Amino acid sequence: MIGTNLDKYEVRQKVGEGGMATVYLGRDQTLDRDVAIKVLHPHLSSSARNRKRFEREAKAIAHLDHENVLRILHYSGLTGHDCYIVTEFVEGETLSTLLQARGRIPSEVAAMLGIDLCHALDYAHNQGVLHRDVKPDNVMLRVDGTLKLMDFGIARFLDETRVTMTGALVGSPAFMSPEQAREGPLDARTDLFSLGTVLYNLVTGTLPFTGSNPSLILKNVIEGNRPSVNELAPTVSPTLGDLVERLMATDPSDRPSTAREVAEELERSLAEVQLRAAQPPFLLVDWMREPVAFEQRLAAHVESTLLVEGKRRLAEGDQLGALRQFNRLLSMREDHPEVLALVQNLHGDAHVSGSPAGHRRRNWLLGAASAFVVLLAITGLGWMAYTAVPAGDPPQTSDPAPPTLAASNRAPEAPEPTQALAAPVIAAPAPAPVPLAVARPPPTRVVAPPSPFPAPAPPPAPIDDGYATVRLNTHEYVADVYLRDRKLGTSREAVLLPAGTYRLMLKQRLLQDHEVEVTVASGEERVVDVSLHPRPSRVSFPRTWSSDCVVRTNGIDAGTLATLGHRLEVPNPNEPLEVALECPGHPPTHHRYTTVVLPGVVFPGP
Repeated sequence: MIGTNLDKYEVRQKVGEGGMATVYLGRDQTLDRDVAIKVLHPHLSSSARNRKRFEREAKAIAHLDHENVLRILHYSGLTGHDCYIVTEFVEGETLSTLLQARGRIPSEVAAMLGIDLCHALDYAHNQGVLHRDVKPDNVMLRVDGTLKLMDFGIARFLDETRVTMTGALVGSPAFMSPEQAREGPLDARTDLFSLGTVLYNLVTGTLPFTGSNPSLILKNVIEGNRPSVNELAPTVSPTLGDLVERLMATDPSDRPSTAREVAEELERSLAEVQLRAAQPPFLLVDWMREPVAFEQRLAAHVESTLLVEGKRRLAEGDQLGALRQFNRLLSMREDHPEVLALVQNLHGDAHVSGSPAGHRRRNWLLGAASAFVVLLAITGLGWMAYTAVPAGDPPQTSDPAPPTLAASNRAPEAPEPTQALAAPVIAAPAPAPVPLAVARPPPTRVVAPPSPFPAPAPPPAPIDDGYATVRLNTHEYVADVYLRDRKLGTSREAVLLPAGTYRLMLKQRLLQDHEVEVTVASGEERVVDVSLHPRPSRVSFPRTWSSDCVVRTNGIDAGTLATLGHRLEVPNPNEPLEVALECPGHPPTHHRYTTVVLPGVVFPGP
């Protein structure tokens, strides 16, 4: 096709290819300008259904005219030999390419990109168009720093989304909202979930939802099985981190309502470090041209701003406000000399920096401060303290079950180790029970100094060196962790346990229960690799089929329907399985399953 003409457009060079179409660099011979020509693959253009889908993309964006939305210039129509769309040509890089080159994107750069992306989505939503496939591959950053949202190929008008989708699931599983994965009704908040996933991907450098196949990815999306942003990127802006968690809420009602609201929150995260979008010398075009130098300047600016703001708030007696600044600053630069000197002066503790014991003490102080901030926000209490009590039996409580670690910073009830415990335990604020196992707070580095100002501050939490950190690495799966009948949290979280031996049970609805024995010593940080396996599933055969029919799995005889009881047990439903049924007097029937969804399927169903 290169060198030919499509109407008034000369096809000059192939620049990309996707599942439906090939994209060429072209030249508008009338207006003498470069364009992009998206040509539907020939084997697809023969289908009227595919042509209609292509036409839907053209119509979805033909009336959109916004700086941050790719502009359509021409559409071939349904009747021509070649089916194509002509759009403006964008010289630049996709966010996916930029992320691969940089590893991860600084928090403030991600906020700037997010603001422009919000402008595009807010405009499209106000025009009645839902994108449904927001992902880094569909967002380009032009060489002049202008962001462009592209590929409305599966867009749908908002007034149609009240009807549940039917037919093939469309979209990218890793960036799909839970309601889209369930093929449920959609509104603008499904694009906002995908926006949150994009921001998560940019600041952490990883995808929130992973799995060995699309079915497992979609299951994790629906169930919300993912690490928190701060767990993977402790240097992220607290405001941006909180916003991403809200955007990625499983329930749409827990998300922001509009893209405009999200943009305002992103602007607030920039204002916290005295930045704003399109502010020299921190422009996206500068980042595009010299990313290393840009990020160095940005880091120096953010560190300086956090330090000045933290010291100002300390001088005003606003310790909680100062903690928020120092938290991020020490995450960015653990051995920041001025902050450490300030901490040492306030604590009078020469061991805060240096020795391992000093680091453990500081980490405990940081964790205690984090718990203080969260509980203060939730309960409205003006103070909270942790105190040490002698070892012994914990007080009894009528509380039937502790809250999960992911949902609360309160510690669960005490686990029961298999050997006597001599270590002291840490008492939670009254009237909560005294725990033997407590959740380690997120890996923040917040400093909680006693105040040198007139207003007295709570004393720092006491240090108990008799505890060990335990994390169960379950790889692509997420399971609940139990000690006897007490849930300690999930395998995404770390817990503190007194020295001893424990039998922990991992449970999840779609996985086989798995018990693991862990022995930990005082002060040990232990990561235990655990292999979890899906629960067995089955393929059932209708009883109307002859019992003499022979079943073959992956080419191997499994027996007759009579010997199998008209059902085939599937040990690993996530592995591909080809089932053939050969009945006397009938041609063989085959079906290949990429995954057997629990609790099973009826042959030859999907």
